[in-house]
Amino acid sequence: MNKKKASLKEEAQQAFSRGEWGKALERFQKHCAQNPKDLRSRLKVAEVLERLGRKKEAAQAYQQLAEAYIQDGFLLQAISINKMILRIAPSSEDVSARLAQLYTEKVHKTKSLRSFQRIPLFSELKEQELQSLLGHLQVKKIQKGIPICREGENGDSLFVIGRGEVAITKQMPGGKEVWIRNLREGDFFGEFAFFTDQKRHASVKAVTDCEILQISRTELGRIVKTYPRVMEVLQNLFRERVLDLFLALSPLFSSLTSVDRKEIFNRFRLLKVPAGTLLFKERETPKSLYMIKSGEVEIFTQNHQGKKVYLSTLKTGNLFGEISLLINKPRTAYAKTTRSSELLELTKEDLEACLLQFPNLRSALEELSLKRLTRTKEILSQNEVEMAREVMV
Repeated sequence: MNKKKASLKEEAQQAFSRGEWGKALERFQKHCAQNPKDLRSRLKVAEVLERLGRKKEAAQAYQQLAEAYIQDGFLLQAISINKMILRIAPSSEDVSARLAQLYTEKVHKTKSLRSFQRIPLFSELKEQELQSLLGHLQVKKIQKGIPICREGENGDSLFVIGRGEVAITKQMPGGKEVWIRNLREGDFFGEFAFFTDQKRHASVKAVTDCEILQISRTELGRIVKTYPRVMEVLQNLFRERVLDLFLALSPLFSSLTSVDRKEIFNRFRLLKVPAGTLLFKERETPKSLYMIKSGEVEIFTQNHQGKKVYLSTLKTGNLFGEISLLINKPRTAYAKTTRSSELLELTKEDLEACLLQFPNLRSALEELSLKRLTRTKEILSQNEVEMAREVMV
């Protein structure tokens, strides 16, 4: 019996590849009658009906398939099917509303939400919010190995992976390309350009054949006017992704896995700091280290005459304040914001917990601090030479 089922499906696939649509339809329909849970084969039935010009039947088959995907917890696949229905039958009743209704009903009735929690962009949306979002999504099919977007390009679209896997990479100074992470079904990307300067801050390439759901800034803006909470959900996800990227690119945290970085991420606190804020003073007892999410921080000290000695200006992604924590000594410099900034703070207690959990962090932190101390000594030494010249003059 199993052999007969396999044979029917194989014959259907062979007929489909040869373009024998009538034979393919007959074989797929027989196979699906015996295997109604084989959703991929049911999709082929709908595709063949569409190729044969039987659009009304194809639309019905697609709709039944979309509802089956929803019942199995596969919202993203249902969204793709939804787009196929609208493509062949634009006058159909609003299938987006039906999908949103089925999805929210399933979420509320299901005790275990594992299938839905994989889609953070949708899982917290209410029925009307989700319906509006579904109606504005566009579906793109991307072949394996094809770039989806490149670092530095203009871009104002947000993407959700409906099927497949993509790799995120970033270009470092000197031309080296660094792998950040892989994303899979339910994950989203493109949020940096979407929320900031409309420039792609990383490159994305398809690792497998992919189906990507896309929405533009303009379309999302229309949704947010009616449903402001959609933007709140996106911004929360964006903050998490920003920090993960900073940790991945940091010489201190780059050796950690994405899972480990997430553990450290949960210990950071976001601070919004006005321009001109003195973060810490020389000789103070250290309480935290900082990473710059956005903005700028000036590091400086004072010589014996009380004259300011500039050490460095730090910008997005830079870490500072770690030396005193590591050697358990008072601060050796001042830190002050030169413009309005967003900082990520890690307290002394949380740093110690991280060093215990991830011992390799200590050697990386010591190496980073040694380089910074050496550079500081060079600057101070040069400053003394300049002062001597002033006295001689």
